[in-house]
Amino acid sequence: MKKLLLFVILISLKSSLVFSQKINYTIQKSKEFEDEYKKSNIVLSEKDSEGNLLIVRSYNGNGLKYNQGFYVEKYNNDFKLLKEFDFSIDHSNTEKYNTIIGITYLNSIISIIEIFYDLNRKEYICQANSLSNDFKISKKELFIITREDIKNKGYIDLEENCFNQSKELWNYNNLGEFSSVYNDPYSPFANFNQKHSITEHSLSSNFTMTVNNTKTGFVIGVDFNNKKSENLNLYVFDNNLNLKFNSEFGKEINDKKYIFQNIQLSPDAKSVYLLSKSYLKELKDKEKGGEYQFELIKFTEKNSKVQIIKTNEQYINSLKIIFNQDKITCLGFYSNYDEDKFQGISYFSFDQNNLDLLNSKFNPFSEQFMIDKYGKKKDKGLKFLIFKNIFFTPNNDLILNAEEQYITYIANTNRTLFNCDDIISLKLNKNGELVWSRNINKSQSFTDDDSYISYSSIVKDESNYFFINTGEEIKKLSNDRIEFGQVRKNKSNLNIIRINPDGDFDFVEILDDENTAVPFKVSKGFIIDESLIFIGQKGKVKQLLKVTL
Repeated sequence: MKKLLLFVILISLKSSLVFSQKINYTIQKSKEFEDEYKKSNIVLSEKDSEGNLLIVRSYNGNGLKYNQGFYVEKYNNDFKLLKEFDFSIDHSNTEKYNTIIGITYLNSIISIIEIFYDLNRKEYICQANSLSNDFKISKKELFIITREDIKNKGYIDLEENCFNQSKELWNYNNLGEFSSVYNDPYSPFANFNQKHSITEHSLSSNFTMTVNNTKTGFVIGVDFNNKKSENLNLYVFDNNLNLKFNSEFGKEINDKKYIFQNIQLSPDAKSVYLLSKSYLKELKDKEKGGEYQFELIKFTEKNSKVQIIKTNEQYINSLKIIFNQDKITCLGFYSNYDEDKFQGISYFSFDQNNLDLLNSKFNPFSEQFMIDKYGKKKDKGLKFLIFKNIFFTPNNDLILNAEEQYITYIANTNRTLFNCDDIISLKLNKNGELVWSRNINKSQSFTDDDSYISYSSIVKDESNYFFINTGEEIKKLSNDRIEFGQVRKNKSNLNIIRINPDGDFDFVEILDDENTAVPFKVSKGFIIDESLIFIGQKGKVKQLLKVTL
């Protein structure tokens, strides 16, 4: 018995030592600088054709007239500023309610995609405002929405979209999402007390846009408001801003019972995939499960095809489309029906050409996950989970990162509290089976800006890395658990958390607020090769940070 105990201890120590390897990283900082406008967000970060770092930051101007613009900057490998340009988008008095819907960097050209209403033409115009490599500006009309379109399909509340965008810095996530996972009025999650998804208000737009992962094209979706039916226009463009094809989709069903969730453009830019959720009359007689179904629809230049996704007895708020090799995978957190708590991750894979179902799995969270979350296995679940990142390893395992996110409205104060709590990370093998699932305890909130809380992540050598801001001390919980706590906007420490290929994790502090001029916006990180780029700010002082693994 003593020999067995000694053997277990030695094995445990060996495992601990293997993963106590140092987290290797390098840090580069730009010089501290100030802009005319106090706040800005990185909305694009790319390498140009010469290997320089291109960064585009959005800002909102001051004054009586709403003015939105972009700082465009080029840096060399030593973070020395080579070029800069203030890209302000101006409009005539007849061009109203201009709303930014996306940004691209294709063929060495930056394009800000927007839509506005032209009073003279009485049409909605989608326009690309492009900036060449030598900073020359050009404009191109991409498509129009006519009065006849509005009459037949429904209205577009562009004024509300413009007003909402003017209240906060524009940020582009390239997710292709139409709606939050929590704005389904028939969901068991719909009636949660004074809590709403962080992304609910920012995704309440009529428009979505996403660039495909090969950067050969992009797609724009326009969702028309119509209480009696659902209507959607899809516009597919190549990497030269040329319209390849457009598709129109309509459904004679109450718009609250047919919900567009997200769109994705195939790697070859020849097909668009739309994921929708519908509540149909014929589903009301189901003995088990919910009165809903998901529809995966493939659009090409010539035709369309529909695949129904059945969810059995489980309830799934939303599904997310991703591509890998010749498969389409749809992922979503599920609960038992009529329970407002997530129990695990669902997985559906389809043939990319004919949409035939290849595989489906419902993976409950692991016992280790429940210990991470609650200290010991309990009959509890999670709420408010938001997808953050999805990565594929070289052997086609899938790593998914999510977070507990919600907004709390503080009564009688007219204040909004942004909450970003625990990090959820899962690994699925190429067959959709759960390898491991972990929960990293975290409790963070802000009232005016959620950029400094939450996290950014990257996968390297099959290890999963998270970059987060924390307070002075890491809180110790029961059962050998820890919790990363609250940060202050002007005082926070930057940490890296690593989860190795076996699901074990460690962490290291890489910047202390005592030795850095500014705190960094960890939720707005951009991946360049094996590096993440962040912007930091304290008052008017700003600084760029590059962390390379």
